[in-house]
Amino acid sequence: VEAGRGGAAAQASLKSLEGFGLSPPIGSADVMMVWQDNLKKEMERMRDVLEVYDHVALETQFPGIVARPTGPFNDYADYNYQTLKANVDLTRVLQLSLTFSDANGNRPQPATWRFNFAFDAERDLFPQDSSEMRGLDLNLHSTQGIKPSEFAELVTESGLVLNEDVRWITLGSPSTLSERSAEECSGGRYEDKSWLSFSSMYDLGYLLQLLTSQPLPNEIPGFKESLDLFFPSCCDISKHLHRLGFAQKNGEGLDLRSRQLLREAHYLLESFFRLPESIRRNGFDRTEEHAQEVVEENPRQSRRRRDREDDRRHKGSRGAAV
Repeated sequence: VEAGRGGAAAQASLKSLEGFGLSPPIGSADVMMVWQDNLKKEMERMRDVLEVYDHVALETQFPGIVARPTGPFNDYADYNYQTLKANVDLTRVLQLSLTFSDANGNRPQPATWRFNFAFDAERDLFPQDSSEMRGLDLNLHSTQGIKPSEFAELVTESGLVLNEDVRWITLGSPSTLSERSAEECSGGRYEDKSWLSFSSMYDLGYLLQLLTSQPLPNEIPGFKESLDLFFPSCCDISKHLHRLGFAQKNGEGLDLRSRQLLREAHYLLESFFRLPESIRRNGFDRTEEHAQEVVEENPRQSRRRRDREDDRRHKGSRGAAV
């Protein structure tokens, strides 16, 4: 495990591999650490990789929870989103990692780019007891960290976002904001013990904030609309984890051990490629039922749709050449 991702959380993730059939990352050679001085060079390499390896999993490391909204809230989804928004808006992401593979699960070398952002512990908010800060060289982040504006410009130009051909693998979606934790406080205020903080919603929220340089939208519909714009092809594997044998707590969702494991992009991507081919091919932005229907009831229609998409891309590239 690369420096900055070590400590108890990383060790717990490695121990969690037992029973799930997942393999650990190859090692430090599989991760490219990116700072301000090599940002442009590595973005060019990543853009070349994206032409072949178009499946992407995202992982962030952020300071932790620094604020909790007081409400009133319309429902649990509203509370979850306002908590996410408050903390993404108030804090800076420390690291953002992108892990790539092709449609068959093959990975480039390196497979992961880990972007280290500027962070000033004297000025930027973080919980004093944050476990997420352990193992990080905050002095290096302060002096050599990436400027968010430059990162946003290069990522937008790379074709990684705003691109239907890039397949994002996520754990959770805006619809999972409504999932309720087992414990609830009285008076309409909720404990932040849902699995949301382990899901991809914080990851995508931070990336969205970097790309737009704006606070997150005020309401869930605006958030979903922005995600659909920047990440138009997403597969939420939380709908399918029962197929992989991940443990559940009281039959009501992933237990803590499984959440910690899938918090890391490497394991999230590997889990996706252990799903049935029908889901991998048709699970992007569809419900599971619709994906099953397309594959099981009308496979020819699914093939024709893919052929039409290939024709459109071919015509588009031919027109650009002219």
